[in-house]
Amino acid sequence: MYLPIFRGRQYELLALEEEVQQNLFCDISGGNQRIIPIVEPVNLTTRLTKTIESFIKQKSQIGIIFNPKSELASFDQDELFTFISAIENIHDYVIPVLYMTSDYDKTFLRLSDIGYSKADCIALCLEQPQIPILQEFYGNEPGSFRFVLVGESREFTRAIPREFGPKVICVDRFNKRARNSDYADNLEEFFSSDHRYYEEDGFDGYSDYSIIGNDFTTSGFAPRAVAIHIIYINDDAHNDLYVHHFVSDSNSDITNPAGKFQEALEKLISWDKFNLLDTHAAQCFENLYQEGRYPGLGTIKKLSIQQHLEIVNQYFQP
Repeated sequence: MYLPIFRGRQYELLALEEEVQQNLFCDISGGNQRIIPIVEPVNLTTRLTKTIESFIKQKSQIGIIFNPKSELASFDQDELFTFISAIENIHDYVIPVLYMTSDYDKTFLRLSDIGYSKADCIALCLEQPQIPILQEFYGNEPGSFRFVLVGESREFTRAIPREFGPKVICVDRFNKRARNSDYADNLEEFFSSDHRYYEEDGFDGYSDYSIIGNDFTTSGFAPRAVAIHIIYINDDAHNDLYVHHFVSDSNSDITNPAGKFQEALEKLISWDKFNLLDTHAAQCFENLYQEGRYPGLGTIKKLSIQQHLEIVNQYFQP
């Protein structure tokens, strides 16, 4: 089970919407959905509505954080509940997700008012100070969560018993650099082995922030370099996930992003492992190369996210 966390920016939502339309999140064998993405909304947009509706149409589940971090959200909680409640047929496919912060009781009360129970919810207990809040929640509202996402340290595994709900390890595995050009210092990096070991380590699933990372900012700027981040399964390293960074060369200023993209893209297409990727995202990169087209930085990020999701999905196939 994989529960990646995304912020609700346009191209992250587009990545999820396009993948659910391709049935990536559907389990054709009739069992449990193996990948359930979680979205932390930052804006209440038409794109967010369309993404949620796409999951409902495809009968796939998506998690929505109902108490997003206040420094990221451009709305209050009343506006969020009104926004989500206006979407039809949410209860079978929209999974409420709650940070274990001091306002959990107010958020859960609102969720109860629109028909959700504790067993429907996912708890996010990712920082040590949140552990006693989770313990308080369990004491006040007995019963298990659907999942409990926890940090990596022993404090979480010792203090959060299994009766709280199935535990999912959640760690930011992306080694984010200050500048895109910095990725050229270490083009090939280990990313994660969580997909291989989460069950052996006593967890029921794993979670991360894909190639976005957890240090989210709402501001943006024109980069001097273009970097394409490709997650792949490294069969030379016990099927661990690795990330390869493809970085442009002409990085002295912010001009000519299309040219910078072509430089990075040529490195990706000529990579000795490119033909082994066998994903729709990789095919899209190849199409862009053949067309000589620059799709914009948002689409580059979207395709990198999709590459990661598709690779994990392939790993989980029987």
